[in-house]
Amino acid sequence: MSRMRVLFGAALLGAAFVVALGFSGPTAQAYSGLHYQRGYYLDNGWLCYGWSSGAYHCTRRWHHSGTRLVSDNLSWVPNYGTSEGTGGRGGHSSGGGKSGGSHAISGSNTASQPCHSSTMFPARISQWTTPVSCYARIYRVNPANYVRRSGFGWCNWWPEVLHPRQPDILWGREYRHSSVPTPGAVVHFAGGVQGASSDGHWAQVVAVSPSRYWVLITEMNFSWRGGGWQRVSYRYIHVGPGVTFIR
Repeated sequence: MSRMRVLFGAALLGAAFVVALGFSGPTAQAYSGLHYQRGYYLDNGWLCYGWSSGAYHCTRRWHHSGTRLVSDNLSWVPNYGTSEGTGGRGGHSSGGGKSGGSHAISGSNTASQPCHSSTMFPARISQWTTPVSCYARIYRVNPANYVRRSGFGWCNWWPEVLHPRQPDILWGREYRHSSVPTPGAVVHFAGGVQGASSDGHWAQVVAVSPSRYWVLITEMNFSWRGGGWQRVSYRYIHVGPGVTFIR
């Protein structure tokens, strides 16, 4: 939960709306002429990906690479892991209960955080799987050990102090907003998405699973497993509607 509620939320939603309009030609979401299917699939010339939540994105910007279907519009229809090779017949499913790939991850960022274990993902992950190793713990951090930022205890304070050289990381227009997670990126959740309050929520990416669907995040002021006000915790989230990554 953030103290920067209306202003930043409105700015981000406005930015997302502009992006959607900017790609209205080659992209679609819940377009009346298209249908939902889990994973990757072709629909009347569109390459689509359907998430387990029932949401789906489609794009006309894609190409064949041998027998593979490859998206050329990664911010809208990402190429998750090896799913390019499974292509458009229902294809790759990286939703609930699938392997998180505990032995290989797509990079990580634990700088200035209380946990630095290299064991980040279990063999199987669902929305509320307790993180492995020291990421299962709840931490109290000393604000004196970080760059000075107002609002200690609120969710936005944690990603702000983890970016000491980018004081405007949450609202600066120079930063890229994407649906593709990368280690160290700030995460913004729209209201009500994956446990966020109606005002939205802020966090930071620690690591991305090999499937690029599941993401380990660190956050403050999230009430789960003993977390909450002025406490730092970790959990798994997945890419999907209402989740924006900022770099």
